Amino acid sequence: MVLVDVRIKNYKCILDSETFAIDQLTCLVGKNESGKSAILQALYKLNPVDKEDTYDALYEYPKMYQTDFEAGLIDDGDTVVISHWKFTTEEIEALGEKFGVDFINESTVVTVSNGYNNKRTWDFDANFHVLFEKKMEDFEFGVSDKAQIATYDSVEEVRAQLKSISTLSEAEQGFKKWFDTSFPDNKLDAFSETHLLQYLPKFSYFSEYQKLPGRIALNNFVKKSSEGKLTANEKVFEALLSLANTSITEIKESNKLEALINKTRGISSKITREIFAYWSQNKHLKVEFRCDMAKPGDEPPFNDGYIFSTRIENTRHDSSVSFDDRSAGFVWFFSFLIWFNYIQKEENNLIILLDEPGLTLHAKAQGDLIRYFKERIVPKFQLVYTTHSPFMLDFSDILSARTVEDVTDENENVLGTKVGSKVLSKDRDTTFPLQAAFGYDITQTLFIGKNTLLVEGPSDILYLTYFSEKLQELGRNGLSKEWTICPSGGIDKIQSFVSLFGGNALKIVTLTDYHPGDKNKIDRLKKSGLLETSHILLASDYTQYPSSDIEDIIGASAYAKLVNACYELTGNEAVTVELLKGGEVLHSTEAVLSQNPNVRFDHYRPSMYLIKHSDVWTMEDIAEALDRFEKVCTDINKAL
Repeated sequence: MVLVDVRIKNYKCILDSETFAIDQLTCLVGKNESGKSAILQALYKLNPVDKEDTYDALYEYPKMYQTDFEAGLIDDGDTVVISHWKFTTEEIEALGEKFGVDFINESTVVTVSNGYNNKRTWDFDANFHVLFEKKMEDFEFGVSDKAQIATYDSVEEVRAQLKSISTLSEAEQGFKKWFDTSFPDNKLDAFSETHLLQYLPKFSYFSEYQKLPGRIALNNFVKKSSEGKLTANEKVFEALLSLANTSITEIKESNKLEALINKTRGISSKITREIFAYWSQNKHLKVEFRCDMAKPGDEPPFNDGYIFSTRIENTRHDSSVSFDDRSAGFVWFFSFLIWFNYIQKEENNLIILLDEPGLTLHAKAQGDLIRYFKERIVPKFQLVYTTHSPFMLDFSDILSARTVEDVTDENENVLGTKVGSKVLSKDRDTTFPLQAAFGYDITQTLFIGKNTLLVEGPSDILYLTYFSEKLQELGRNGLSKEWTICPSGGIDKIQSFVSLFGGNALKIVTLTDYHPGDKNKIDRLKKSGLLETSHILLASDYTQYPSSDIEDIIGASAYAKLVNACYELTGNEAVTVELLKGGEVLHSTEAVLSQNPNVRFDHYRPSMYLIKHSDVWTMEDIAEALDRFEKVCTDINKAL
């Protein structure tokens, strides 16, 4: 069954969340204390993996209304979760074979609710005619049997007719026994719990605080397990034992300890490999398990029996530390994978609920975790998780985000936690992670690509584009289509740009103007190691002048003709090659035109004019420029 939407009422800080949609991957985003965790906890108890986790009104009913609830003054006060589900195609086929074709179809919406009485209720529109006809066939009804139960479009009809039969045939007795068990009243609850519950996914909840302990005193662990008093963290160790195909009974026996270590090492190796497929922070970590006799001088319970300890080895630094002392992010990720591998082993029909996953992870590692969700969890299970981090939002599917906020009305009356099926909210604190993520995503994708060519400004983009296209029209080498050209704002900004975006698996090449005052800046950029030296291209590399801009690559004659056409300069006002003194074309043009009161020179304007008037030059005008730009494009493409 697939969860379609949810409404939560009367639970902790939630008075009425209102109905919100659930996707295959759903992110609940909101600030601290907004009620995100309460939503997951309420949903979890609808059909929990651990049947002992039930609703408890004493601790979970909203305190402001608990007295009225206990006095019976609140209508429908027992209800906590109202959820709507649809069956998958495979499930519909299986139900059709068992209860008749079209008993349930693809449009059937099943409502499943639960609350403080901890009795699930079911409701849906079913084709009872098909159901009862199929069961009559199963019980081999004869003509006389069918005559006594002639109409069967509802539970009520069948119940009334069964009561009216004075003597039941053998077939009718079998049918009545099944009917009374399935429909003790006119509701669908008993039938659904018996026949449909197997299709209802169980909810599995994992919080940020569940982590594998660095040390386990085995005698104490066995005692607590037998008493049902394991902590959430100790249950992660229990999951590890299950993955290793061992048990509490086995670890009591000292002669089994070596086998335990070997089994857990195998699991550790598997999980470590899985982590490093997604863990980009440090590839030099290795998890080790060991089992030693307790030291009498240690604090209880670590002074008795055997102590199972987990350590993390850093192969780069040849050091080993206790699991508890390692970075919280890696510890959480490793613990989570133990739990997730275990839960998959135990159940194959799940909905995963994660409370603040990756809270201790670096922003880049949070992105890795999102990738893990999408590649390893979402193809199998629906996933609902909470966050207040912008880096835990999936911008390839931002509409799967739901805002969570604790709301009051205009009179400051408490309305409790509300969940918005839209990603927008009026509360600035609630939307801050979304705004931050939007901003980060835009800066990552609006101007830059996987292969980024940094240039000084917009005019450089236009000139490069023009000459590249001209070269390609002539069958010569232009810029590869794999490049995204991005303005950086000058040599001073390039180092900052590369520092900010270079770690994002980008290939970056820069083509920059070069003047004598830039030498130290270029040297610093090369020494920084942020870019390979061959990826730092200077305009002066393609001209005969030590000080050059992209306009010098174009050449004085062609550039003068472009400027004259752009500003409609003729006669004595026209810019000539002689006036440009044969070098530093851009600055010489600026100096010449500064003497003309009728012209306000802007070096960007000629490039725009060129794009609109591409016929301003003849092939003869730009023959030498094409040669120079072909060399530029060839050198840039080498980086690919």
